[in-house]
Amino acid sequence: MFNEDTMQEDVTLENDIEEVEAPEEETEEQEPTVDWEAEAKKYKAILDRQKNKKAEDKPTKQSKSDDFGYDVKAYLRASGINASEFEFVRAELKQSGLSDVDSLLENEYFQSRLEKHRAISRTKDATPTGKRTGGAATDSVDYWLSRPFEEVPQEMRIKVVDAKMKKDKNRGVFYNS
Repeated sequence: MFNEDTMQEDVTLENDIEEVEAPEEETEEQEPTVDWEAEAKKYKAILDRQKNKKAEDKPTKQSKSDDFGYDVKAYLRASGINASEFEFVRAELKQSGLSDVDSLLENEYFQSRLEKHRAISRTKDATPTGKRTGGAATDSVDYWLSRPFEEVPQEMRIKVVDAKMKKDKNRGVFYNS
């Protein structure tokens, strides 16, 4: 029962199979090849940016520092502590080992130390600083130039001799020069 009709059917079937297979092969070739390493780097970069963005968005926890916050400073000001005394209060708080400023301010020992600190500050502010305007200070070379060399302290002698040599160089030959 081989006849030409069946052969033709077989041939047409084979042609149909070939036609079906051929388009599949073409679609596989048309698909772009994926570079998985590049894709991995791309997604890693995206994740890193998202992590950085989240880190920026989160408020950073302030590390516990020795500096007082505005609330503590306001409380100290209301309690009669000047801004110049904040360092003293901070040192006393650290030294005493108390946990809060309120208990420190109520402590009698701290009160006495604060009064002593204030007395020292007032004395320091009342004491004049700097040189006297009437004459040279005793630690200046000009003061010791006019004194006899035997009275000059040991640490000032080199400076005084140098100053005398400069003065002699600048002096002229004649009496009025």
